[in-house]
Amino acid sequence: MCIIHKAKKFMGEQEKKELDLIDILRAGFKYIHLAILKMGDIFTWLLRFLFQAKWLLLVAIGCGILFSFYASRKDNLRYKGEVEMRFNIYDAYFYKNLTNFLGLYAKNENKTSLSQTLHITPEEAKDLLSINSYFFIDSHLTGIPDRVDYANKSETMKDTADLRMNDRLMLVVISKDTAIYSSLLGKIKNFFESNSVVSEENAIRLRHIDEKIKAINNEIQLLDSLRKKEYFKKEAGAQAKLDQTILLSEKERRLYHEDILNLEYTIQRLQWEKEIKPDGVRFLTPFRVDPTPVNNFKRLLFKSIPAFFVLGFFVALGWKYRKKTYKFLSEKE
Repeated sequence: MCIIHKAKKFMGEQEKKELDLIDILRAGFKYIHLAILKMGDIFTWLLRFLFQAKWLLLVAIGCGILFSFYASRKDNLRYKGEVEMRFNIYDAYFYKNLTNFLGLYAKNENKTSLSQTLHITPEEAKDLLSINSYFFIDSHLTGIPDRVDYANKSETMKDTADLRMNDRLMLVVISKDTAIYSSLLGKIKNFFESNSVVSEENAIRLRHIDEKIKAINNEIQLLDSLRKKEYFKKEAGAQAKLDQTILLSEKERRLYHEDILNLEYTIQRLQWEKEIKPDGVRFLTPFRVDPTPVNNFKRLLFKSIPAFFVLGFFVALGWKYRKKTYKFLSEKE
């Protein structure tokens, strides 16, 4: 009897759980149904509102088109130039801070500071509209850049798979005149190199390279002397054990030879670094200038029409509910 009672109790609990699950599913489908109906009501209201405000929205779109025409006029065209910077002294953060100074001078309406800093004419400074630098991102930790952080999201990124590279930056300059890019690279390079910290540290780096080369040359001379000494020493005792002595002599000579070759390779590598990387900062290529202006009509059209449409939408919304809004704001608590 006890077993039968437990079985009935178990069956009752199972039926209750099934009923609870069915109720939950019914409630879930009910809320989904209500949400779909609500979304339908919102869509219907939005469609009706857009139809009622169609003339205002058309005016807003027309304003967007006119703005695109005005901003893309011939005397206001802007061109973007990019170039990759590599650093032999300090890291990307240091040079990004230096670039920020140029960016502030370029944004200032008074371009005197920019003209004096880069040693360019006031007319050339007037044509420079912005100077910015962006980090390279290594997403696969291979030491090879995968993308450029133009959105400056690397300052807040939490993904450990993305690594900001510290040995390079992408320099981006916006100018009204493309002719300035041919001489601008040297001006910016002089700006970096004239920095006292960069120039002093780079001089120390080059001096250390020379000292290393000198020390390695001394080491090579010492090894060469030891090799000659061991050679004549073994030759003098060759009559005692002729075969064994010759083998030992050749073995030690080969060891000295390998050491000298390794040291000579190190000297070549240091000389290459001194010749290829003589400065604190270097540019891999000239400016890559996009022949299509950043503010050409088509590009502006794709940006301005949605922006003006949204603006017109909120203006129409405010006009539709202006009385209710005024009444709500006028009510006393």
